[in-house]
Amino acid sequence: MNLKHTILFYPSMERGGVTVNIKHLIKYLTKKEIKVTLISSKIDRKGLNFQNKNFNFLKVASNFKFFFLPFRWLIAFYSIKNLVESFSLFKKENTVVLSMQSSMVAIIICKIYGIKVIARNSEDPVHSTIHADNYFSAFIVFIMRFCIYNFANGILTNSLGSKKSMELFIFKKKKIKTIYNPYLLKIKKVKYVKKPNNILSVGRLCKQKDFVTLILGFSIFVKKYPKFKLIILGDGPDKANLENLIKSLNLQKKIKLKGWVKKTDKYFSSAKVFALTSLYEGLGNVYIDAVNYEIPCVYTNCKSGPDEILLNGKGGYKVSIKNKYDLSNQLENCISNYTLSKKKIINAKKKINRFYYKTTCPKYLRYLKKISLQ
Repeated sequence: MNLKHTILFYPSMERGGVTVNIKHLIKYLTKKEIKVTLISSKIDRKGLNFQNKNFNFLKVASNFKFFFLPFRWLIAFYSIKNLVESFSLFKKENTVVLSMQSSMVAIIICKIYGIKVIARNSEDPVHSTIHADNYFSAFIVFIMRFCIYNFANGILTNSLGSKKSMELFIFKKKKIKTIYNPYLLKIKKVKYVKKPNNILSVGRLCKQKDFVTLILGFSIFVKKYPKFKLIILGDGPDKANLENLIKSLNLQKKIKLKGWVKKTDKYFSSAKVFALTSLYEGLGNVYIDAVNYEIPCVYTNCKSGPDEILLNGKGGYKVSIKNKYDLSNQLENCISNYTLSKKKIINAKKKINRFYYKTTCPKYLRYLKKISLQ
């Protein structure tokens, strides 16, 4: 049977690259006359046509009763009703569920109802467990993932590093396929302009992004390069701790926490260097942004994602995780050899077409159709 209906399962809509990827997928699939049902707690309406006959949005209720459970678990539990409801819209032979989040729930429900399901994994499952905030709960989730993911019809990863990690606990390796994120709508033509001495970083203020190492490394670097500032876009649970760290280093005038901003263009356009000290990533969409804006990058050697975007160091400066001295040294290398740094990032941009939606969305559609025919 032909694919006619795709259900995008993303119960807890959050800020970040996944939201962008989903919107690009919806636009592409609906233009190809594939009916798309999005299941989520909320949606960013900008850029989406709600009058489109091929698009349907099912909002997940949020009147929670079991407040002792984590928010994501609650949202996933309440989304089951919407998922089952969406099965009645088309024949199950014509429907494939693409789970972008809470995939274990989607896999269980789809197996019960005989619906084909693809689990998309957006992070490195092994290293996200190793670097988790709560090791016990992360280990339990890892074991559950090991048991449940093997029942999915297909598994998508957004990087080759993440695929290698998934292969450690998926029995049928052929189920796993890597398709890069359909993140970019436009590849920019950048004109050279003299930029202020700004180092930019973007990400959720949480353990995964390790902004502590970024701030400590910058505190060493700025002693030699006092004209530089560090600008961090993002918010999260570590904000208060990071503010206290900045105060303890007496760097309030040099480091600015801007929170989430609606328009990041001006920050990317005015950044001389992009730096991020993640402990792990799936891919890392903000690196794609930095490459698109041709901003020289300093990044950590986490096991998946950034290294693929930045060509294993040929497109940027690689730093050991949790190493503030290495970070300071590589920031200095980036600035003191800025002509080379520009050549590196332009080299990375030659491969940026991998993340262009017109390149990757057709790959998604082909994979969805393949799974529908199984």
